[in-house]
Amino acid sequence: MTVVATVIRHSIRLAVALLACGCMNLGRFRADVARSRDAAVEAWQRAQAKGDAVRLRIEGDLTLEAALVFAVGNNKQLLATIEEKQIAAGRLTEAWSAVYPIATLTGTYRRDDRVSSFSAGPQTITIGSLNNYTINLALSQPVFRGGAIQAGIRAARIYGLLADEQVRAAVQGVLFLARKAYYDALLAAELVKVSEGDLELAGRYRDEVAKKVKAGTATEFDLLRARVEISTVEAELIERQNALRLAKAVLLRVLGVSQGSDVRLTGKLAHERVGPELAEAVGRAFRQRPELLLAELGIRLQREGVKAASAGWFPILDLFWTGTYAKPDPHSMTNIKWNDAWSAGANAVWTLFDGFRTSGRVRQERAKLRMQELGLLDAEDQVLLEVQQALLSIEDAEKLIASQSANIEQAREGLRLADVAYRGGAKAEVDVLDARQALSRTQAIYYRALHAHMMARLALERATGALEPPGQGAQK
Repeated sequence: MTVVATVIRHSIRLAVALLACGCMNLGRFRADVARSRDAAVEAWQRAQAKGDAVRLRIEGDLTLEAALVFAVGNNKQLLATIEEKQIAAGRLTEAWSAVYPIATLTGTYRRDDRVSSFSAGPQTITIGSLNNYTINLALSQPVFRGGAIQAGIRAARIYGLLADEQVRAAVQGVLFLARKAYYDALLAAELVKVSEGDLELAGRYRDEVAKKVKAGTATEFDLLRARVEISTVEAELIERQNALRLAKAVLLRVLGVSQGSDVRLTGKLAHERVGPELAEAVGRAFRQRPELLLAELGIRLQREGVKAASAGWFPILDLFWTGTYAKPDPHSMTNIKWNDAWSAGANAVWTLFDGFRTSGRVRQERAKLRMQELGLLDAEDQVLLEVQQALLSIEDAEKLIASQSANIEQAREGLRLADVAYRGGAKAEVDVLDARQALSRTQAIYYRALHAHMMARLALERATGALEPPGQGAQK
């Protein structure tokens, strides 16, 4: 009883010590996380002092194709998604492990306080030994698992295809963000140019009004209006310059390069006609959109889950072999010597009733399969909507570009006529400012229409799953 009490007492002390260690470990984890965050701040500060040498820094002209290459090669989220392929390879290896035999090697040592013995005439026979050694090698070969092994291997292969589509979807997502950021920066740059032109024109007319004030052909009010106009244009220019800097920062973030990069975008906002039929676009989308392929693979993966769950209704059969090398002799405890022994056979287990556990698992897996099938239908509806939206956006942008391209020429001609009339004294300075503002608004609308058209084309490519890296058929 004393021994039992001592064991219990030591067990309680060990449990308390382990609990205390667990609490201390929580504190250590928090402190470790805090140190890691501090180190991240220090690393960022060092990188700033060295010109952000940790991240790739790019300078000079930046084409759209080069931007896409940088995005695919450096985007952190994409690089993280690519690791899914390694996970898929690991899952396949794990699934195949159910086919191969399992080998385990165990060794034990046991010290007894005493051994049994009995007298056989004049001789005393000892049974067992104070020191006992055993080495076991066990082999087990699965033979039948009700189809669960084959289902697991098929599921792992399907998961490999699913990982490929996940990577392709991630690549298309990065390409979409990169092209969108590039187009946004192009639009911001064009609007800056419009404001710079407005500022130059407003400055020139302010000078003209100043000359007329001196000549007595204009009033101080006209000069004040010209100065106010310059201030208004300057404010708009500052706002658009800030928008351009932000657009470039977003672009560099998507490309995964240093924010200290100094790039000049060589692309242009351009109008390229594109007008696929709805049926053609939907056909491409349904055949190659990664999200739909992922949903299809998800259904097939879940079907294997149903098969694996159904395996509980079938018997299990394994072959085994066990080899033992022990002292005392495993065949005779009275022989205190090393010797070996082996055994082989088969294990068969058939659970006749498991409390409906297998039925419950199968029901769950079948419900998940139905959810996957409904998810595919919903994904098809979403893709169809995105294709229709993209086509409608292209159509709207086409009409807007057509109307505004003609308006730009009319606004330029109106400004020229107003300028000529103003210089000839037939028009007031306010008429020239109105004409300039009309041209500025028309140019801004036109560039936004070009940007909207390019974004609509990009949305159509994404909706149909046609976005590919440079050199693989991507439409620029």
